[in-house]
Amino acid sequence: MKATLVLAGAVSVLLLGLALSVPPTAAAQAKLDGKAIFLAQKCNLCHDVSSAAITATTKSATLKGPDLTGKESKRDARLLNDFLRKKVAIDGKKHKKEFTGSDEEMGALIAWLQKQEKK
Repeated sequence: MKATLVLAGAVSVLLLGLALSVPPTAAAQAKLDGKAIFLAQKCNLCHDVSSAAITATTKSATLKGPDLTGKESKRDARLLNDFLRKKVAIDGKKHKKEFTGSDEEMGALIAWLQKQEKK
């Protein structure tokens, strides 16, 4: 009986580990909405995204970041990831707030930002 419980527990841990190590499916990734992540992470406190009708809410000139429309489309996704995780600087400046979402959310956010083009 004890061996059966130990085996069942080990199998459960193994299956959970496998489930966590498998990358999300295309359907799961499609559910990630870069604009929603941008807003949930409160990026709009400092940044405009005029192409998506997002206006920064800060009144402080020192906290105001650039309008991201057309700004990130040519930047490397890995550089943007590292910048938003505060690992590197861009143009001599580190990002003021560290992104706290998952890697999948970061990917969806960057993909969305890279699609924001001036019309």
